[in-house]
Amino acid sequence: MAKQILITDTMFIFPEHEEKLKKAGFEIQRLNGPNITEEELVAAIKGKSGYILGGDEKITNKVIDSADKLEAIVFTGADWRNFITAHELATSKGIKIANAPGANTDAVAEYTLALMLSMTRDLFELGKTGSKTFETTNSIFSSSVGIVGLGHIGQKLVEMLKGIGVKDIYYYSFNRKPELESGLGIKYLSFDELLSTCDIISLHTSKETGEGYFGKGQLGKMKNDSLLIDASFNTAINRDDLYNELKNGRIRAALDHAVDERFKELPLSIFFNSNAHTAYNTKQANGLVSDMVTQSIINILNNGMDQYVDNR
Repeated sequence: MAKQILITDTMFIFPEHEEKLKKAGFEIQRLNGPNITEEELVAAIKGKSGYILGGDEKITNKVIDSADKLEAIVFTGADWRNFITAHELATSKGIKIANAPGANTDAVAEYTLALMLSMTRDLFELGKTGSKTFETTNSIFSSSVGIVGLGHIGQKLVEMLKGIGVKDIYYYSFNRKPELESGLGIKYLSFDELLSTCDIISLHTSKETGEGYFGKGQLGKMKNDSLLIDASFNTAINRDDLYNELKNGRIRAALDHAVDERFKELPLSIFFNSNAHTAYNTKQANGLVSDMVTQSIINILNNGMDQYVDNR
């Protein structure tokens, strides 16, 4: 009997990927919709050998306990711990977890750069979304940019900034990376130095950094009229502390996340946010993710291992 694979949501795994899975000898069941309930997952996971997690659902202990044949979970992104909350239980049961590191790097870096340019040139207030008709703005070319976290996305953003001619780029990372400093032409600063020095601060850390790690203390160290960009995980910034800083107009910010109602009163020159997390979502990135996770699930179910397994 052929092994069965559960695929959630419809953003990833295109017809050509389904065909590849079928040719490899697997049966497919799709569970559509980004917000699948725990009860739906508990029922759907039974009898499945593989699970491609493409939605926003959380894999809980109850789901893992219901998985009677599961060998592999492959996540269509990088921050799999945020979605597979029962990863320790899954690992103890020998279920391999793989992800797609770097697949959305270009997309997120591109969106981050777009936010930087838009906020620096005040495009939202000077366009039909705002009320201004004339303003002499700052320029990204005369701005110093500080990047918090120098992983795939942080490195790509540096390349993009360098490519358009931005000269003053700094970074902070828990693990200093001297080889990248010389290779990319950037300088390392301590976290506090970065916050107090740079005109633009861009966050690119994973959730392992800790929820709300960027709070009152960090916001208070930022320069007056500096710009904070966050296209990282949803809870990186303490929202109460951010709102208080924005309300008094001392700093500006742009987030790739939905926010609560109170932020809507802030002018676009001070604050912008995406209606939902969207930086990663391009056709190119989704295609690359689908290619990677399709091959990973085939490798694990056929051979027991894949280069992207992250809970060895």
